[in-house]
This record gives sequence, structure tokens and C-alpha cells, in this order.
Amino acid sequence: MDPKDFLYGRKGPWPQPCPDHPYDESPGVIHLPLKEWIDWWANIGLRFIVLWPTLTPIYFLNGLLNPGLKKVSDDEFHEYLTNTMMARFITPELDELDLKLFAPGMEGGKKYYVVDLDPVRVVETFKGMYVSPTKTLLEETSPEKFKIISIWMDKTAEVITPQDGDAWELAKYFVLQGGALCATMVVHPLQHFPLDSINAITKTALPKEHVLFKLLHEHMRFTLPLENAVLNFKMSLLHNDRWWKTYAPFPGPYGGIRDLLVEGYRGIKKNHSYPPFSYPRRPPKIYSGYGTFLNEYFETIYKFVDEVVKVIPEDDLHVKNWADYINGWIPGFPNGDEIFKGKTLTEVVAYYIWDVTVGHTIDHHNYGEMDVRKVPLRIRQEPPKKDTKIKPLKLLQSPIDLMKYKLAMKLFFGPSVITRLIDAEYGFKDPELQKAVADFKQNLRATEKSLNEKGLKYMKLEDIAKSIQF
Repeated sequence: MDPKDFLYGRKGPWPQPCPDHPYDESPGVIHLPLKEWIDWWANIGLRFIVLWPTLTPIYFLNGLLNPGLKKVSDDEFHEYLTNTMMARFITPELDELDLKLFAPGMEGGKKYYVVDLDPVRVVETFKGMYVSPTKTLLEETSPEKFKIISIWMDKTAEVITPQDGDAWELAKYFVLQGGALCATMVVHPLQHFPLDSINAITKTALPKEHVLFKLLHEHMRFTLPLENAVLNFKMSLLHNDRWWKTYAPFPGPYGGIRDLLVEGYRGIKKNHSYPPFSYPRRPPKIYSGYGTFLNEYFETIYKFVDEVVKVIPEDDLHVKNWADYINGWIPGFPNGDEIFKGKTLTEVVAYYIWDVTVGHTIDHHNYGEMDVRKVPLRIRQEPPKKDTKIKPLKLLQSPIDLMKYKLAMKLFFGPSVITRLIDAEYGFKDPELQKAVADFKQNLRATEKSLNEKGLKYMKLEDIAKSIQF
């Protein structure tokens, strides 16, 4: 084939070892075509340039007028842990340390789960700010319904229970802080950066008229420049090294915050909650209605992808080469000899599309709705012991802390949808594939209706983005 048959003339983006952590993070895509940068700056970067100086004084004033934290009731705490993106951390696989720590409070015949937020141990905090790894023990009362039993505070080596008064109130904030840090910097990044290799290789190695190219490329706009900006720009919110970075909300400097990504990608030895990354074939099990929501959309996407890829011949050299290229960069991705076995191609493509649309968007939407005065990133009191007295709530976050957090929510954490999944147009010329696209959109709407009828209204279909664009 001629180079003009490819998007960038076979000279497009390609993965390479990540510059900051070449052995410990997923590969990066650093060298991008100019047209992708222009597109990103015009539609996303410019928004940051305008909103940053505009909102800074507004959010600072808001922080002055409404400082500190708000009280989090036990019911709210339960809701955050079991019915939001933090439900991703619930697991029935208690490791040896979990069993040792919580054994005195566990009863025979009951089933227990744990929320393990150990990765925050790598965070080195600024003066006057504190973090602590925590483990929260849950008792299952009925399928995917839980009662919170106790919290292990690693920094003070104490098990805190609701009977411990002030210590319990403070411990809840440390759990929510750990949940926020691990959600945004440990688990959620696995939906971003490992999949960049698929984005780059698809654009460079597949012909523009190939069915697989058309299917995937529709979900790749904006992503590579966005990822590059987050990981490599000195203006990134990860770099909290200048006073004027009023949008950088984390409780410590760059090194420890960046190490959270390593914890997610490389995993933690002897900790069942954090295995090393391997490319999934379907969404991970989440013990919550949040997981049901994600799974039902995945099944809809899977059905669509299966209809499309069945037109690809099993001896397609382009797809085999595509798989071989990706296999060298992404752990667990099938190679060219495996890609046409069973439903392998359907599975890996469906997961990619689900990940960059539904899976990614709902996390941002859900986190963006959380109250920054109840789910802190910064806490200005040491982790509790059983006899700790909590400070006045207004002293636990400063106006500057709140300003930075609110700006980060507006500029980065909350969703800002530019192109929508429901508007996807794949450019297929085959009438049967065109019908598959029309059916897909009908099925997406039917999925939303079904979820609404079950009371699982985490977000609207019309708010789901078509790609990773925030």
C-alpha cells in the first residue's frame, strides 16, 4: 500500500518508554503531529488559559467565606465508599495483613470485604499537611450491600471504630482523602495512559479505510495531546512547585504524587487490591450499582463491536501486525497469532471503546460531583489515635487549599465534554455496518432507559464523551 493510504503516511505517533519513569509506568506517546496539538489547544488548552485567571479570585473568595471541612455523617461516608467511583476499591480478597489487623472485630460465619488505600504511603506531604494509608473493614449484609465496621490507620497503628468519637470523625476524612488520591492517581490513570499505545499504533499502522481503523479512530480525538500535557508539561497540576499554580491541589510535591501512578501500574507485592496492570478483556468487578451501570454499557458496546469486526477476514495481515505491535507495549494484549482466536478481537476493541467513553467519563462525572469540603485532598491535622480530639472543621482545610481544589475540579477533574458517544459517526461505507451503527445508538438509549428503571442514574447518556478529552 502507498503511504498516502495511512493517516500520517506511516510516520505517525508511536509509543516509547515514559520519560520520567521509563521502567515503572506505562509507555508514553511523546512526539505528536502538529495538527493534533492545534486541535487540542483550540478546543481544550484555550479553556484552561481563559478559566484559570478568571476563576482563581472567585474561588479564593469562596474559600475565605466558607473555609475548612463539612461534617460527614456515617451514612454519607457509607455512600461515598459503596456507591461512587470509590466502590472500585471494595474487594473480598483480604490479604494476610488485613486478616491480622481486623481479626478481633471479625465474627465467624460472616463475609467481610476491605477498602485498601495503601498506595498513599508514597506521598510526601507539604509542611502542616498529612496523609495516612488506611484499610476499612466492611461486613456484607446482603449481596453488594455493606456495613462499615472499622478503619485501620497505618500512621498511628490504630483500629478506629464508630465508638471512638472524634477519632472516628477524623479517620473518615483520611479514608476519603485516600480514596480521592487513589481514585485520581492510582486506579483512574489505568484508564488513560496504558491505552495510549493503542491510540498511536492504530493511527500509524492501520490504513485509513480499514474497518478497524474507522471503528477505533472515532474514539481517539484529543487524547494523546491531553495525556502528554498531564504527564510532561511543567504547568501540569501534578507540579505543585510554584505559588502561582492556583490549580494544583495535591498535598505534596511532584515526586510522591507521580509515584502513585507507579503503584497503580506496577502493583503492590502481597496486596491483592493492587495487582500489576494487564490489559483487561472486560470491566473489573465492582461490588456496587456503580459496577452494574458500567457493565450494562459494556455489553451494549460489545454487541456493536462484535457486529463490526466479524467482517474482518481472519487472515487480515494489517490486524495481525497491529496486534503484534501493541503486544510489545501493553502487558496482556494478545499478539497477532492470538487476535483472531474466539472473540479476542471483539473483547480487546470493545474494552478500548468502553474505557475511553463510558468508563472514563463516569469517573470524572462522579468525582466532579463530590463536595470538596467532605472529600479533601489536603488535611491539616495529624492522623488520629483513639483518644484524638478533632480540631474545629474550619481549620482542617485552608482557603488556599479549597481554592486549588475547586479550580482543579473545574479545570481537570470534572468533565468537560466536547464530542459525545451518542453522536459517533464511523464513516463505514458498507450498508450493513451503517445499520450496525444505527442499531448501536438505539441500544445505547435502551441501555440508559433500563438503567434508569433500576434507579441507576449515575449520569446521562448524552453526557458521555466520545473519547478521553478531559
